[in-house]
Amino acid sequence: MKSLRRLLRRSLLALAAAALAIGATTAIFLTPPVVHSLLSVSDAHTALGVEPRVAEALSDALVGDLLTDGAFDAPLGDEPLLSAGERSHLADVGALLRAVLVAGLGGLLVLTAARLRRRAWLRVAIRDGAALIVGGALLAAAAFALAFDATFAFFHGLFFAAGTWTFNPATDRLVQLYPQDFWVLAAMLFCLVLALGSFVSYRMTARTR
Repeated sequence: MKSLRRLLRRSLLALAAAALAIGATTAIFLTPPVVHSLLSVSDAHTALGVEPRVAEALSDALVGDLLTDGAFDAPLGDEPLLSAGERSHLADVGALLRAVLVAGLGGLLVLTAARLRRRAWLRVAIRDGAALIVGGALLAAAAFALAFDATFAFFHGLFFAAGTWTFNPATDRLVQLYPQDFWVLAAMLFCLVLALGSFVSYRMTARTR
């Protein structure tokens, strides 16, 4: 029974560390400097037919709505930027993102409690969580690199209802503001940053006795 409790505690703390890593990386990738850089590299403003600063302002408004359960009613000229279907999808995305961020905060609280209880528990949790994340992040990065469309569709299919997340780049402004090049680069960088951060955490805790 004692061994089972130890295993359950170790598993819970590893999951908390993984949740914190994913939540923190997600928060970083939602910041304006990161999003603006991805918009610039993917030349998003050209597809939308606006100046770069306008694309950045529109994106900032949408990201703010993702975090606050907003209405996604940012205007472009005299009409709404997004259609009802696009706004509905972003509402689903926002719910998922907020859940990820809350899980990350929960992971931080769990690890803080573990640190107060026994420092060794925290070191083991970070090592276990990092090992879990590194493998998964590198596998996801490889999948995105080798088969982006299939991997993108797979992850969307896990979290969103079929038919609610497919849009036409020729007519739908959501995928004009965030074109495929944006998502290819964002997905690859997210996985690599997550893997690198977790690997560094693993190495630092492995050297700590």
